[in-house]
Amino acid sequence: MTEQTTEIQSLLTEIKGGWAGVSTLPAEVKTLREGTDRLATDLKEVRRQLASRQTVMAPRRAGQVSEGCARHIASAFIAHCERSDKLDALCSVPAQRDALRTFARDTLGLSTRAALTIEDINLPTQYGGEIRELISEFGVVRRCMSAYPIGMGTARPARMGTRPAFGSIAMSALIPEKSPTLNFASLESHKIGGIVRLPREIDEQSIVAMGQFLARYGAIEFARAEDTWGFLADGSGTYETVFGVVQIARDNDCFHRLAAGKTKPSDATLDDFRGLRTAVNKAALNGRLSAYYLDSTWETRLPAFRTPAEPNVYQRLPDGSAILDGYPVIWTDVLTAYGTAAAADEPLAVFGAMSFWWMGEHGTPRIDTSEHVWFANDQLAVRFIEEIDFDYAAIDATATLLTAAA
Repeated sequence: MTEQTTEIQSLLTEIKGGWAGVSTLPAEVKTLREGTDRLATDLKEVRRQLASRQTVMAPRRAGQVSEGCARHIASAFIAHCERSDKLDALCSVPAQRDALRTFARDTLGLSTRAALTIEDINLPTQYGGEIRELISEFGVVRRCMSAYPIGMGTARPARMGTRPAFGSIAMSALIPEKSPTLNFASLESHKIGGIVRLPREIDEQSIVAMGQFLARYGAIEFARAEDTWGFLADGSGTYETVFGVVQIARDNDCFHRLAAGKTKPSDATLDDFRGLRTAVNKAALNGRLSAYYLDSTWETRLPAFRTPAEPNVYQRLPDGSAILDGYPVIWTDVLTAYGTAAAADEPLAVFGAMSFWWMGEHGTPRIDTSEHVWFANDQLAVRFIEEIDFDYAAIDATATLLTAAA
């Protein structure tokens, strides 16, 4: 009995000593179960986000941004409205407002937060790139000029100066030194943009469409402004002392003017367009670099330049592009339109290698929303802003065709 008692006491002691660890098992099992439930919930969220991202990361179609970019722009718009306590101006139905909030939070990655703040709605870099690409589709100068980033202050990309030519070198003779001069262009930030007016009342089904609308509207207007500045900026206060292609050509005798009295666009002949090519550096005559730039209304006039001797002097290609006298024609809507009315001293066309022009840009296009601009009209506004500048890398790379001054 003594030995059994001793064994029982020893067993009780061991049980008592291990009870502290055993007693925590129910709580640990409960914690493990809760953790497993959270993991399952998180896994579902990850799967949902991955499924959504497959659509978001789909490549963009021509003339549009990707669905991911459209969702982000629309969500940022919704976030601004909620931040300003004006979401009811966007949607009067409470259930729809809740759906808009959920959509915006999910898209911006804020599904666990109670409110959307201004820090959450910056346009990501990859979407800013999409806006740039879309502007290039609608505009000309962004597509044809050479891009150059503008940091703080003034950027100074290279500009071609005097270029001594290479020549022959006799055997064992001293190689002559060539010393080209190098100048610098000047690029500073000049702010351009505008405000897009939005009507009230959108629902959950039209959010992506609204994002596409904003992106396309902004891209089209950016393209129009960039082309206007790039071609027509005359150094006046209207253009903040920026000079575009036409004015630089005027100031440096890189132009061909119609004969005296020929003030109508309809007075221009094929010989005038050919004469324009004599006003640029010969290097710019490389067909892979140069093109004619014309208002799209000239498409009705150029076919008349064909003759039995030169039936292919103008060709309209199936994809909508055209070739004039062996050089591509790039349509733009900022140069002088074709017509029969007098338009003295106006630029009809530009010819040359636009890649020898710099288009500077600071940052990416920005998007902001306001409920105050058109308060009296009960409408919301989205502001698009970008900072750009233009300067030439080679002064004789482009030339312009002008009507007679009188």
